[in-house]
Amino acid sequence: MNPSSDDTMHTLLIRPKAGRLLFSLLCSLLFTLPAHAQEADTARVKELQGVEVVGRHVTGKLRHDSLGGMSLDLSFLDDMPRIAGNADPIRYTQLLPSVQTSSELDAGLYVQGCDNAHNGVSINGVQLYDIQHILGIFSVFNPSHYSRLQFAGSAFTASAANRLGGFIDMQRPDTLAGRVKGELSVGLISSQGTLRLPLGGKSELILSGRGAYINLLYGRWLKVEESAIRYSFCDANVTWLYRPDARNTLWLDFYGGNDRMDYQEDGENYDARLGWGNRMVSMNWEWKRRGLTLRQTAYMTRYGNRFSIERPDFRLRMPSGITDYGYRLSLRRGRWTAGTDWTLHSIRPQQPETEGERQTTTLSATRRHSTEGSLWADCRFAVARNMELLGGLRANVYTIRRSAFFSADPVLSLLWTSGYGQFRLTANVKHQYLFRTGLSAVNLPTDFWLPADERLRPQYAYGLSAEYRTDLIPGRLQLSAGLYYKRLCHQTEYIGTPFELIYGDYDYRKNLISGKGENYGLDLMIEKRTGRLTGWMSYSLGRALRRYPGRFSGTFPAGHERIHEFNAVATWKAGRRWSFGATLVWAGGTPFTPPSYFYLQNGNLLSQFGDYNSGRLSTYIRLDVSATCRIKVHGGRESGLNFSVYNANCRHNDLFWRLKFNNGQYYYAPLRPLPKKLPFLPSINYYIKF
Repeated sequence: MNPSSDDTMHTLLIRPKAGRLLFSLLCSLLFTLPAHAQEADTARVKELQGVEVVGRHVTGKLRHDSLGGMSLDLSFLDDMPRIAGNADPIRYTQLLPSVQTSSELDAGLYVQGCDNAHNGVSINGVQLYDIQHILGIFSVFNPSHYSRLQFAGSAFTASAANRLGGFIDMQRPDTLAGRVKGELSVGLISSQGTLRLPLGGKSELILSGRGAYINLLYGRWLKVEESAIRYSFCDANVTWLYRPDARNTLWLDFYGGNDRMDYQEDGENYDARLGWGNRMVSMNWEWKRRGLTLRQTAYMTRYGNRFSIERPDFRLRMPSGITDYGYRLSLRRGRWTAGTDWTLHSIRPQQPETEGERQTTTLSATRRHSTEGSLWADCRFAVARNMELLGGLRANVYTIRRSAFFSADPVLSLLWTSGYGQFRLTANVKHQYLFRTGLSAVNLPTDFWLPADERLRPQYAYGLSAEYRTDLIPGRLQLSAGLYYKRLCHQTEYIGTPFELIYGDYDYRKNLISGKGENYGLDLMIEKRTGRLTGWMSYSLGRALRRYPGRFSGTFPAGHERIHEFNAVATWKAGRRWSFGATLVWAGGTPFTPPSYFYLQNGNLLSQFGDYNSGRLSTYIRLDVSATCRIKVHGGRESGLNFSVYNANCRHNDLFWRLKFNNGQYYYAPLRPLPKKLPFLPSINYYIKF
């Protein structure tokens, strides 16, 4: 077995003595086949006593494919630390190489230096927007509803959607349940559950739900700098799977979720309310015959948010949202894959409505409609011994109003497998026709989506990457290393301030500037894949630089850049009942723009800021630990307790710096989301599986 080949569930080793016997038997068969005239009494018969085959079971849950993607078995989360009682798949994706750690209130993924809005995040291939609960502490994905998470740091095939960054897809179970199965987890702030119901021998219904009751137990302590927060969320998943025969599979997917938050600022006498949520429904059909696979999907996905601020003399509302209607078809036969994607975008940009003493503005809810279509094809073939070439082309057409944009996005990957490991070189071009922007520096849902148009040109990127993977110890310890470079064009930055929403004639288009970007870096990872102790360690060195001529002088780092980052993930099976998990993040601080000076004038706080993103937050360090006790395991049923501590090292990590005026005092200081008296978050969950 080639040590650098793709992952298998077992690594087979043949003992030397048994191997010699097996080799002798094969040689005897080969040399005696043509000897038809041989006398029967001269034939020699060798009796093989036995062959001992030893299987080394791969217990690690991370799998690599030859194209550079990764697959994470979500059963891995059972033994991992849980944030507020939830082991979130997106949070653990942030611990993979090339993915940058986010702050406590940011569920975004910053892959190979790209912005969070550059990623494609989907359920069985259908896009979702702004996938965060509790302002980013964890995502909308209930892991018990899915079987695995598929991740790619860049577009390695032409079938990848029109995005500049990475791709994350939550995938359904492949097999039908033979009996009723379920899982229930009860925590201190939320509970969640999944039920798999067989409907005869050819169909299955999967139901999942999750709800929060944070204020019921933590209402007195749920505060940010002594300001009260009221928060709740819920989400639901429904998947119906029907397999009438071996050739056909049909399934329906539904997801719906909502978040609501109220924030009351002490001393400022105002109330902020924020609500957001996703809806997604898709119909899917897959047909297979004689090596040909046809797959079709029709879908609708929607995201919207509602943000408002109320004071005694002022009221502000800022709704926004995006709705997609789409169709996708793909054909796969042998080394060829081809398909088409078509999407209608209906976008409501942020349009503030104000009422107050200074002014009253009421704007009509204008929607912007655009169409995005693609034809694509991939082909994979051998060019030499142990060498393969994957070539693909994606042709795009995008229309809005009377404007149309055309592009051709090629991708080319060269894969070479040798006794030293597996090498892969990839070059690609990608276009993206949607933008996300707003006032938030930490990817809050108050940001909004915009379509490309004749003024806001479509963004695109040139990418080049090189990766190497090998087994340091076959089947046990694996090393991977990667280099990447991306050149980004038509990047946008929002330069407006909250004061314009209140006092000025607001137009978001006046506050958008366009420029260029450059991302490059190095990623290293060592993964232990067998034994009671499994996990990985990774280190990333990367830069994400931006340049906006005419607005900011020179080149500056993107707001999400962390130059250095070290991650460690480990699980340990201590026995039949106990298992332990831990994660460690040690990363450099992200940039921010510090003020040069600030002062009070007529009761208003005025400030003058310095060079853009010239300051940096302090180093980010966080240790999470967990212990899982299996109380009862019998006949396919299991119950137990999970104890977790988030930020067990009790470090106050900076979220961002801000100016604040309160009770006649003003100051500039970092905002740290965890309470001073309780800088860690303990949680306990009781779970049942049957």
